[in-house]
Amino acid sequence: MPGRAAGESRPRAAGASLRSEYEDGRRQWAARRRRTVFLSALWWAPAAVVIGLLAGIGTHYAAFGLLVTVLALAGVMDVAFRRPESLDRIKARADAESSTARTLSLLKVRGGGFALHDRLFGSSGEPFEVEHLVVSPRGVFLVDSKEWHGFDVRLLGTELYVNHVHQGTALKDMVAHAQALGEALTAAAGADEEVGVVSVSCVLAVHAAGLTGTPRVMGGVIVVRPEQLVAVLRSPDLRWSPGATKHVLDAAEYLLPPR
Repeated sequence: MPGRAAGESRPRAAGASLRSEYEDGRRQWAARRRRTVFLSALWWAPAAVVIGLLAGIGTHYAAFGLLVTVLALAGVMDVAFRRPESLDRIKARADAESSTARTLSLLKVRGGGFALHDRLFGSSGEPFEVEHLVVSPRGVFLVDSKEWHGFDVRLLGTELYVNHVHQGTALKDMVAHAQALGEALTAAAGADEEVGVVSVSCVLAVHAAGLTGTPRVMGGVIVVRPEQLVAVLRSPDLRWSPGATKHVLDAAEYLLPPR
């Protein structure tokens, strides 16, 4: 099989593309904000000074007037340079992916598993992101992280809702991605007869407060809390030897370049 062997390239850090997106967005936002604040300072800075003067004159305490001026300026600067929520959400998603990756790293010690992070699959059909892929003697697992703190997450039977929006389509897409990846891995690792047909299981790690009733299979996806990942992925059933596992891992490295 062509391509690099596993371990020959520098590992891709989980959430790296999101962190890059966050930093690019933060720099662009900061540059725009600086220009806006500079231009608008022509009216709000004098206004803050006038308010401070009036406060000092009205109370007959110059120090109080100065304090009012300083607080008014500080308040304007705080509002002006407060990051938008959209940027904070990107950073939170990156942190969630990193947290999931740290948990998955335990599989190497406790079960001979290996994890790839922040990859892109584009061998067939529409390219899609692979946040985490675990290759172990127990099989292959496609793992997604969801940062849903502050969201209304509900598990109703086999239905998943987030802020009252049904997630059936997202779960179906994840299953379809796993199937496409399994077919590609089967072809790429076909030289090893022990590997056989590679089936990829889907796992959704939900970072959210107060989530109960997991692990639970929903739409073909195992929904878990992050702390349940290792237990779910360390089933007692061994499918492959270390050699066959390494062969599947090499195939995954070849098929999934870093994003």
